[in-house]
Amino acid sequence: MNSKEQKRLATSREQTRNTKEQTDLSSELEQDLENLGLQRRMKQLELESKFLKNQNDELL
Repeated sequence: MNSKEQKRLATSREQTRNTKEQTDLSSELEQDLENLGLQRRMKQLELESKFLKNQNDELL
């Protein structure tokens, strides 16, 4: 294998590694966004529950 082919192979390996890292980061970001959405929904339900409890207490 000559020098040019070795450089091309090294470049291909680096690009493959970079693509894998980007894919891994994209998966992590997607999971983080999903978790944030779930946390937001849980907080919203908690606030709605408190509001309804207060309304119920006022009616009694």
